[in-house]
Amino acid sequence: MLGQDLFPLTGPLREPLIIIEWVIVFLFSELAFLLYMRIKNKETKLSNYIEKASILFLLAYSQMWVFYIVGDYYMQTQFSRLVVFNIGYILRMILAVIFIYQIEKFQIFFRKYMFTIIFSIFTLISVVLFFTAIEYTQNASVVLFWIPLLLILLIYTMSLAKKTGEEQGMKFVKRKIYFSMLGVTILILGFGATSDPIISVLGLNFRIVGDIMQIIGIIVLSIFFINLPSLSEQHWKNKIDKLFLMRASGICIYYKFFRDPSNNRQEQIISGAINTIKIILKEISQSEGEMVIEKEGKVLITYQGKYITGVIIADQNLSSLNFMLKRLIEKVEFQYSNIIRDWDGAMEIFLPIDNITQEIFF
Repeated sequence: MLGQDLFPLTGPLREPLIIIEWVIVFLFSELAFLLYMRIKNKETKLSNYIEKASILFLLAYSQMWVFYIVGDYYMQTQFSRLVVFNIGYILRMILAVIFIYQIEKFQIFFRKYMFTIIFSIFTLISVVLFFTAIEYTQNASVVLFWIPLLLILLIYTMSLAKKTGEEQGMKFVKRKIYFSMLGVTILILGFGATSDPIISVLGLNFRIVGDIMQIIGIIVLSIFFINLPSLSEQHWKNKIDKLFLMRASGICIYYKFFRDPSNNRQEQIISGAINTIKIILKEISQSEGEMVIEKEGKVLITYQGKYITGVIIADQNLSSLNFMLKRLIEKVEFQYSNIIRDWDGAMEIFLPIDNITQEIFF
């Protein structure tokens, strides 16, 4: 019960602290709203699930501070303060369970839904402590909430960073992930600085420092979330269906079926159909570059180089697919620059393109 005689908080720092901590609540709620607006019109379930999990985390942190503010500034007894805190703890645990469940729907760490089950058990333990030993719930929340939550965030972030590090053209995302880890670290240190043991030793002035650190952490996370491409970009392999490279005449010089590599039937018919679309696109735009057509649940991503036009058929228009298609065309045209202009029709000369495709897409 260290430092409980400090509460409810009074004195000259009471008003500044209340204002700063309501700002924390507002900033986390606003960031959650910005993420919601970002995914509101998306139809991609994968990116929605993962980003909704992030919204739940932000809302959990926001509501946690609402209960802390009520308990620290308005409750007159230690017992009433603990009751308010524990209502917040339980709501926070429930949101954490949903948050982790959303992540584990698409990311298996050790066993399917292992962390969801663990957090569900910890939530039940928190409810039991609320009714039987409420005086221990503050310390218990460190073990039942913070340690496992930080563990799964660390594991997921490391897994995401490792995955993006292996993807061609996605290394810029990896830097942003590490930037987000800096924000989370500042946030954790700031929250720790507002804890009862720290305040009882260092005083309320240090609580202001902790609050400011959390605001800095929120700003860092906001920059990360706003500038990070859709998380579905990390799962582009699930979206790509077919890849074609064609000459201006419409002859398909290379193709790749990602979902069914053994399917090699009717590729000329398919490339002919794509070439028809390419001709239509050329009527719209005579310049080199990329263009996207979306129709009936499929996306046609094209990139027109100097001699070759690349076409990807996918389920979703992703920046990562546009980037890799452009890179493929540029690399193929560079390596075949002395051949492709006076090509005599021998298809076997283009067989090494598969090695370039493996390098870029795999």
